[in-house]
Amino acid sequence: MLLADNEFGLLTAEELRAPTLAEFVRERRARASTRYPAGLTRKQLAEATHASLGYIAKIEQGEALNPGPAILDSLATVLELDTAERVHLYHLAQQRPAVSSVRALRHGDAAQAAVRTVLDALLPHLAAAIDDSWQVVACNSAFDEALPGLARQGHVLRWMFTDPRSRIVLEEWEREARLMVGRFRAYAAGAPERANLELLLRELGEQPDFRRLWGEGHVAIGRHDPTFTLRNPRTATVFDVRVQRYRATAPGPAHQLFIGLLGA
Repeated sequence: MLLADNEFGLLTAEELRAPTLAEFVRERRARASTRYPAGLTRKQLAEATHASLGYIAKIEQGEALNPGPAILDSLATVLELDTAERVHLYHLAQQRPAVSSVRALRHGDAAQAAVRTVLDALLPHLAAAIDDSWQVVACNSAFDEALPGLARQGHVLRWMFTDPRSRIVLEEWEREARLMVGRFRAYAAGAPERANLELLLRELGEQPDFRRLWGEGHVAIGRHDPTFTLRNPRTATVFDVRVQRYRATAPGPAHQLFIGLLGA
């Protein structure tokens, strides 16, 4: 049976639009929630997020395109957005997800299980989920064994410069440290969480080797040589690892999937 076009109000190509921050906030504000079964008025949303009514109006009218992390986090909480919607909100505002969203990935049972399944499936190769600031979200047992202390320490740079084991297992520690500092400098140029960045730099600034390498002003984007050499801390056996990195598609905020392929 053929249906007339007007039976379901079919959209034409001209009527389809890419998602916008204004449309998303308006739609989610009108949606029923646990606390607001009838949705919220603009005034209620402004009061609940501690923003001015005028600013909420600007967001919904498309005049405020890049709200900061504070207002985005507040909007996400008041509108009761789930993890995917929260990340979408940040992306519509041309921002990266806030640290609270990364914690949701790190501690959410379903998201954590999905990440863990992927990482364990890659055994015996090294695998870890790492966020854009180089914080380790999760890793498999091969990664933890090859890079002892890194998962517990959390941040790649902090581990490299404060954990003595990093100089034991990284055969070319100086090269890898210089590369990592250069990549972190590139990340720092657009890091959304400036307070956390400055805190880490103050901490690492107490390490002479970090101060020396940071002072070089070196900037790096990616690796030119995908292979690096590790030493097994128990057997002293030296082996090569070939690095592959991908954008992960597991639930939660964007992060990198680091894979260290072992040689034959």
